Amino acid sequence: MRLSTALISVASAIVFAVTSEAVNNPVVAGYLLLNPTNGPAKLKALADNAANIPINRIFLSFARPGMVYVPGSNTLEHVGLAYGTSGDYGFADLKAQVAKLKAGGVETFLSMGGWNYGCFPYVYTYYSVGGYGTSTPNYYKIQENGGSLAGCTEANMWCYTCEPKSEGTVLADFDIFPEPSNSSVWQAALTYIKTNAKGDAPVFHPEMVPGTQWKDPKNQMTNLVPGDGYYAKVNRDPYQDLVYLGKDLGLTGVDVDYEEMWHADYYKNGPAAGPWTNHQTTYKYAAIMQDVRLSIQAIQPTMLLATAASAAGGLSTNWWGGNLKNIWFNMNKWFPDLYTFVATTGGVNVMTYDLSNNQQYYECPDANTCSLSQQVNYYMKSYADNNLLAHVGYEIGTPAYPDYNHDPTHQLPLIQSELTAILAVQGAKGGFFWELYKGIGKQPDNVEVSSVAQQICKAALGASTPRCAGSIPQPGGGTITATPTATATATVPPTGTTVPATTTTTSGGGQCTVPAWSASTAYSGGAKVSYNGRQYTAQWWTQGNVPSSGSPWVDNGACAGGPTPTVTPGGSCAGTAAWAAGTAYSTGAKVTSGGFIYTAQWWTQGDAPGSASVWLKGSACTGTLRRRLY
Repeated sequence: MRLSTALISVASAIVFAVTSEAVNNPVVAGYLLLNPTNGPAKLKALADNAANIPINRIFLSFARPGMVYVPGSNTLEHVGLAYGTSGDYGFADLKAQVAKLKAGGVETFLSMGGWNYGCFPYVYTYYSVGGYGTSTPNYYKIQENGGSLAGCTEANMWCYTCEPKSEGTVLADFDIFPEPSNSSVWQAALTYIKTNAKGDAPVFHPEMVPGTQWKDPKNQMTNLVPGDGYYAKVNRDPYQDLVYLGKDLGLTGVDVDYEEMWHADYYKNGPAAGPWTNHQTTYKYAAIMQDVRLSIQAIQPTMLLATAASAAGGLSTNWWGGNLKNIWFNMNKWFPDLYTFVATTGGVNVMTYDLSNNQQYYECPDANTCSLSQQVNYYMKSYADNNLLAHVGYEIGTPAYPDYNHDPTHQLPLIQSELTAILAVQGAKGGFFWELYKGIGKQPDNVEVSSVAQQICKAALGASTPRCAGSIPQPGGGTITATPTATATATVPPTGTTVPATTTTTSGGGQCTVPAWSASTAYSGGAKVSYNGRQYTAQWWTQGNVPSSGSPWVDNGACAGGPTPTVTPGGSCAGTAAWAAGTAYSTGAKVTSGGFIYTAQWWTQGDAPGSASVWLKGSACTGTLRRRLY
């Protein structure tokens, strides 16, 4: 779509006004990871208390990069947001909550991408984790699950590098950012990139279509590209549709969370021993952002555009692979108007977390910069030194990297002393955190979410700002309350909430004398359950979250005996038949497989859900949350 000169002038004037407001009003933002089991209830709790929560922006996550939304259709069916499972898939309810948040002074953005929706398991394993020899931080996953790189196949999810085996992921859990070559807006974005690129010659790869077979020209292996190619079948541009959906939902803005590390490692350029360039990944990312920018200017000029960025993304020094270093530095160098548009409207939000101090892998920027606060301030300074406007990020609870079960000693969690040190330097500029309902995790000194939000809010908006005294509300009532010891507590849910009848335990796990966990039961903070031979304690109100998946459940250890744990199927799968290889399914048919609901996009028989593109993956039966990794 081409803008007229008049429309460009109007759009520029609106952007200028939005820019001034965005720069002068610090943002305190939290990501909300949605799922059909309790995601709507969490969002409702936030919306009902919008005027009193210690944040002024929420990022709803995540839409699939290959999403489809036809303007005016008012359905989330092909968005991949995991908000509803039937009807309009939660569109009307989501729109109503967005309106309540806006009335309460809270902006709402829809985020596209994230870790799972940007990880290609085969390529990430072979060219990122396993592409630099055996002495890399995550190579142990290959050794433990496949023995060697050659032993990694789809059957063992390419040795579980994108997600651990315990998550039970299948290929349908992952996605890549597509290149919608049939879109005129995408073609305009490519022209912009090719005209302004100053590094390696841009090369794009529209042949890598989600849901289709792709032959790796480097080793001749053929694999199914993760994701849903429905957008290609119906000739839609997902990045344009993100804007159409944002407009119809009444959102303040949209957010692109691009984390395709596999792309940088696969398409790197340079000598065999390094260092290399990752210019092709800068070009792809910038093309995506330009597509969204053009769509905003043509469809909803007042909409804001935000992005997540890697901690090392603002550095200009040599790149040795394995991350997204240099991407945002090069974007600003070659496409400064694009970077400025993003940075001064929705913002560039730097994921300064999941850091490590393991010097075996040179994970400290230098020998004297190893603590969490030192590294965070170092990376934020790299953005500032290169004139890149950006905002700092925090992670609640146990970091996703390095894996706590493999290397807990090199984790850098957000404890109070580190939070204080970061706020002393970054606090007045605002910031964001992951995630609104993530628990304190396995380290008891981690600062819980309400306290983190309150402290960021007071530093950015002023200690006397009323909302900064608020807490993050729990679904069904109650709040996660900030306490001096930085632990999470929750008030009792309202009358009518089911709680376990018995909470008798013995120390160290002991006998399984507590009730078995049930997906349909609501548990208040302090409730104890047994699951798969282990005992767990809820940190706050919860329903549908599998105990072994982490927060809000704390693992108290193995039981020595007692009743056999049972799991009651979640409500979202009730009444849906399990997939059968011998059954023929027509378009729209729903089945369960591997704990998830799948919908047939066309007639099929014998194609297993999770490995065939005909099946569109929907909600989890138990509502287990996928962890976000970096």
